[in-house]
This record gives sequence, C-alpha cells and structure tokens, in this order.
Amino acid sequence: MKPWTQIPLGELCEVTAGGTPSRAVASNFGGDIPWVKIGDMVQGRVVTTEERLSRSGLETSAAKILPAGTVLMSIFATIGRTAVLCVDAATNQAIVGITPRNADVLRPEYLRRFLDSQASSLERRARGVAQVNINSSLLKAVPVPLPPLPEQQRIAEILDKADALRAKRRAALAQLDTLTQAIFLDIFGDPISNPRGWPTVRFEQLCERVTVGIVVQPASYYVSEGVPALRSLNIRPGKIVLDDLVYFSKSDNDTKLAKTKLRAGDVVLVRSGQPGTAAVVPPELDGVNAIDILIATPDQQLTNPTFLCEFFNSAGGRDLVLSRQRGQVQKHLNVGSLNQAILPLPSIDLQCEFAARVAAVERYREAELASSTALDALFASLQHRAFRSEL
Repeated sequence: MKPWTQIPLGELCEVTAGGTPSRAVASNFGGDIPWVKIGDMVQGRVVTTEERLSRSGLETSAAKILPAGTVLMSIFATIGRTAVLCVDAATNQAIVGITPRNADVLRPEYLRRFLDSQASSLERRARGVAQVNINSSLLKAVPVPLPPLPEQQRIAEILDKADALRAKRRAALAQLDTLTQAIFLDIFGDPISNPRGWPTVRFEQLCERVTVGIVVQPASYYVSEGVPALRSLNIRPGKIVLDDLVYFSKSDNDTKLAKTKLRAGDVVLVRSGQPGTAAVVPPELDGVNAIDILIATPDQQLTNPTFLCEFFNSAGGRDLVLSRQRGQVQKHLNVGSLNQAILPLPSIDLQCEFAARVAAVERYREAELASSTALDALFASLQHRAFRSEL
C-alpha cells in the first residue's frame, strides 16, 4: 500500500493559545461564553463547561473563541489530554485549540486520535523550568499522516470503540473500589450510630502493639538499596503502593530500627495529611520498616486486621477516631488518641466472614485489572497500526 502523505500540523491547522482573565474582576466571569479547563475535557468531547466568561473577560485576556470542531490539547499540567469541541468556546492558557483549515482534508475526530498517539512523544520533548509544557512550535512541526476522509472516519471509529471498552473497564474497577466499604456498612452498619448494637472497646484493648514508625531523622538511615521503609505516601485506603520507596540497611533494620519493623497482618495508618487512612501489611512485606506512620498489631483472637482496616477507612470510623470531645477534628493522629478511640466490636466470626468477602472482591479486582491492562496493550497496538495504514 502506498504510504500516506504526511504534512506538518501547522500547515493543516490553526493553533490558538488560550487565556485566563483576572479573577480579581468578578464581572469577567458568569457570562455566556463557554470557557474550557482541563477538567472539562475528560470525556473526549466538550459539550458544556464548568465556567463561562463574559464578553469583557474575553476581551481583557488572551482567550479567543474557537469554533466547534476544534481539537483541544492540554499543553501543561496534564500534558497531552485531548478533546473535540462540540460548541463554540474559549480555553484557558493550559489548552491550545487546533482548528483544521479545510474540513475536506482533515477530520477533527481523526486528528484527535492521532494526537492521542503522539502524547507520550510530545511529553518527553516538553520543556520548561517551573512547569514543563509543549510549545506551539513543537506542536506545529508534528507530521500528520493524511489518508482519504473515509479512511480517517474509519480509523476514528475503530479507536473510539476500543477506547469505549477501556472506559467501561475503568468504570468497573472504580465501582469495585467502593464495594468493600459497601459490604462493610451492609454487615456492620454505621460505626457512629452502631445500629446493630455491637459492644464497644478501646482500640488499645484489641492490639498487641500500637506504636509509630521512625520520626527522628529517618533520612540518616537511608541507603540506596536494602529493606523498604513505608511512608504516608505509600498508604492508600485498603492497600499499600510501592512508589517512591526509601530503604534502610538490613543491619540497621534488624538492630537499631527493629522496634518499628512491620509484621504481616499489621494495620498501618497515616498520621498527617489524610489521617486515619489504613491498610493491612501483606505477607510479602513482612519485615519492612515504617517512617512516621502508625503501626497496630491486632490480637487476631479478638479482631481481624481487614475489619480494622476498613473500619478506619469508613467515613464513620474515621470520624470516631479523629473527633475530640468538643467536636474539633484532629489533623494529626497520634498513638494516644488512637489507643483511646472507642470501636464497636462485632464477633470475630463475623469479622472473618467479612474478610473472606473482601478477599473475594480483591481476587475479582485483580482479574479486572489484568483485563484492563490487556485492553490498554491492545489499544496501543491499534494506535500504532492505525497511523501506519495497517488496520
């Protein structure tokens, strides 16, 4: 098959920067001109916008009205997000409008999908000091392959359908992320109102150990590789993420820092920022250490770690632990307040039944995640082939 002609984007399209009027002037906003921000672009099509400009707001800023059919691309902050304008609108300075000069040569939907395929390459070439960005010269130089219009339409439709499958998988995963808490509330009820009438106990009565990770100069123990040490940024609701890890030597971990070593089944909680966010230490992280996070070793004859974790991650459980007598909510969770927190305590058999259901949800989530990863790989392959006339 004969290769498609490739023409620089700047020859095919007008590239228009956006702008933001002064927010100190209230009359700049609230008018009838849709004004696109990156958050308005998440669906790939922009039909409505969160904010609108007045005529004076448009005239006193660099923003310009772009026609429907313009392809939008974010050029800093979230680099490479794209969407097609379905209404005439202006954009802020984080977004450029790319308007095809001739609708008989280039379809917006095809152009958007092509720019999606270039996002990673453009991001790698982005420049900036305070904030990296894609400049218009770089964007205008991108060569755009130009198949006939019917072929452009076909490619856009194929990629739209494949992307819709990915979106459905992501939505399913998002629903699974909320399912554990729904099961918790269904079985145990709201921790604050305690509608099931469970007996209550102080948290310290349920644990063999409640302590805090290293808080005094932890960085003095850092090494380039060794035993991982978890920090608050590694604790998410119900899971531990192994991003941006720091390390201690095995020697220090086993001697000077042994008191803060984690055991499989420990519940770890964030102290500051998102206090009370909890996760259970899995078997594969047995023996790692902790920095400035709370560590609770449950007495598993009395309570199940998964139950405790989801109690803390529930809105009611978080409120119970973080509330003081006068109703002021703590922004920092310490060992003393954690120990004195009053928890409703269902039977251990019911807690274990809940943990088994959570494990089943997690297995299903892992299968969905694997499927989502496979769909992402398929989509990347389709993109690669689509713009090389191989579909």
